[in-house]
Amino acid sequence: MSNTIEDILFDAHKHNKREELLAFLEKIRQKNPDKELTDLYQMAYDKIIRP
Repeated sequence: MSNTIEDILFDAHKHNKREELLAFLEKIRQKNPDKELTDLYQMAYDKIIRP
C-alpha cells in the first residue's frame, strides 16, 4: 500500500485511534530500527486499525 504518513495519521484520527497508533509505532520502531518510517507507520496502521 502506498499511503503517506499523513494519510495514515489522518485515517487513524478519523477512527479515534491516533494516540494508540503512535504508541504502538514507538514499540515497533525500537524493534525495527532499520526499517523505513513509512513502512513502520503502515505496520502500525494494519495492527491498530485493521485488526
